[in-house]
Amino acid sequence: MSNISLKIGVATDRATTLAAINTIEGLSSWWTTDVSGETSEGQTIRFRFNESGPDMKVTASSNDKVVWLCTAGPDEWLGTEISFLIKDEDETVIYFQHKNWREETPFHYHCSMKWATFLLSLKELLDEGKGRPFPDDRKIVTTGF
Repeated sequence: MSNISLKIGVATDRATTLAAINTIEGLSSWWTTDVSGETSEGQTIRFRFNESGPDMKVTASSNDKVVWLCTAGPDEWLGTEISFLIKDEDETVIYFQHKNWREETPFHYHCSMKWATFLLSLKELLDEGKGRPFPDDRKIVTTGF
């Protein structure tokens, strides 16, 4: 199994950071503008990128941790787990993981880089007040997403 693991510091408090990760409004401000569903534990959030994308079941939600299980979407994402752990260190820090990939494929590498760009979008939202969610995200290939 392979994982994607990233760490980023932000200039906001834990509650503001959590709201960006655990509300529909927050998520649509840094990941994709097309988000629907419910963010409470046991519910499903739907993320769309040009009409397709993952469905995530919220498996944990607290004041310092959010965990999702991918239940629909790209085949390589099915059964993977995405987690955000928020810690107070010298600043508010987000530890991100996208875990349990079956193997490291070209799509895994692509998603690793895209997660980095989206976490930078989250940082821009929290530090500067405006993120870069899809479709206005930073492109990493010349042909689109």
